[in-house]
Amino acid sequence: MAGDETVRIFELRDARSVPDPVHPYPESLRNTPLIIDNGSHHCRVGWATDKEPRIIFRNCYAKHRKDRGKKIAAETEILVANDIVNIEAVRFQLKSPHDENVVTHFEAQETMLDYVFSHLGINTSQIDHPVILTEAFCNPNYSRQLMSELLFECYGVPTVSYCVDGLLSYHHNNPSRPDGLLVNIGNCTTHVIPILNGFAEPAHSRRIRMGGSHLTRFLWRWLQLRFPHHLNAITLSRAEEILHHHMYVADDYMDEVARWSVVDHYEQHVRRIQLPFVAAPVSTVSVEQQRERRKEAARRLVELNAKKREEKRRTAASQERMRIISQLARREKKDDNFGMRDEDWDVYKAINKEGGGSDSEEENEKLQELESALRQHSPEFLGDSTTSKPTSLAENYQIELSTEQERLVSNVFLTGGPSSLPGLKPRIERDLLATRPFQSHFSVTMAKVFPDI
Repeated sequence: MAGDETVRIFELRDARSVPDPVHPYPESLRNTPLIIDNGSHHCRVGWATDKEPRIIFRNCYAKHRKDRGKKIAAETEILVANDIVNIEAVRFQLKSPHDENVVTHFEAQETMLDYVFSHLGINTSQIDHPVILTEAFCNPNYSRQLMSELLFECYGVPTVSYCVDGLLSYHHNNPSRPDGLLVNIGNCTTHVIPILNGFAEPAHSRRIRMGGSHLTRFLWRWLQLRFPHHLNAITLSRAEEILHHHMYVADDYMDEVARWSVVDHYEQHVRRIQLPFVAAPVSTVSVEQQRERRKEAARRLVELNAKKREEKRRTAASQERMRIISQLARREKKDDNFGMRDEDWDVYKAINKEGGGSDSEEENEKLQELESALRQHSPEFLGDSTTSKPTSLAENYQIELSTEQERLVSNVFLTGGPSSLPGLKPRIERDLLATRPFQSHFSVTMAKVFPDI
């Protein structure tokens, strides 16, 4: 935790994987059973005599190509498990043996098993160890058959025993309770399995396609939608970290939302997540020097504007003088009666470049008085950047979870030409009813459609 109790700002760790070492393979481990928890998110491997797994890694790999710009065929480097230091750099190249929680890509599974056996230090031509391997509940026979073929024919494993990780956990933590209901929440699926007399009931079990990966991706997409200006900074790994360290399940959802709608409760419990950013270089110029520079820039701007206005006046006066002179030149001598009227002599006032200067000076003085009054009472009206409140760069890279959704769904307004399509409003109401919490309020209205004139 960073900061005090009033402003709690949490830094993202952005933890990176550390490559696994190659463990020794002594003679004492010969014929020892090997346990592989082949999960769709993480894989845990160890010997039956170990209290903790020796290797824990993300169950995926990536093919990274080097020197793409060269004409010669680029060398392909396979990064497996914890060898992937920055997973976001190869996010779109990741491959997994699993399709949800069932192993379907056995070429990838062979790559993962090679990684397991090599880092356990097994240097024999075949794997002379019994293997205990976890699989999905009610795993298809086709998937189990291909897995057995891979282990027996490729690695020469003597025996294989398949089991379900959730059932093993149940019997380990409830050795004296033969009856119960197992809710196994995995990365991609959730299983609800009744256990009677110590045996699972597959016929009465339920598989729900909802797991941790769905929660992570939902949070990831929601954060990107909520903060579109930080789209690249909000990655799937960071969303997973936020989910693991800052999320919780509310006892009463509506009551929790009502409490978070109170400003005091929100300010006391909100968690601000600090995204990485590059701080602007600190200026070594003093405040007095900055003030002098701003004054000098303002003086130059005033002089430049005054020069432009003077040039415009001279241009307009010259054009008017040339027009009058040209009119006088076009008149014939017999019609030359200039000066007979007193109004004729006013032409020299129009030609004089100094004419009207007193009026413009009075207008400039009045404009300066108005600007000084506005700068004193309403500096933001003039857009004066020198008096604006400084904003911290770190504050612009902070995200926080809030409850704007409740206010937004209270008035869903449909407008535009396609909103008049029949059935659009009932469809949106149905989807909102299915996705909103129980007994939550929402309203959908449409703009009035006027007939064509």
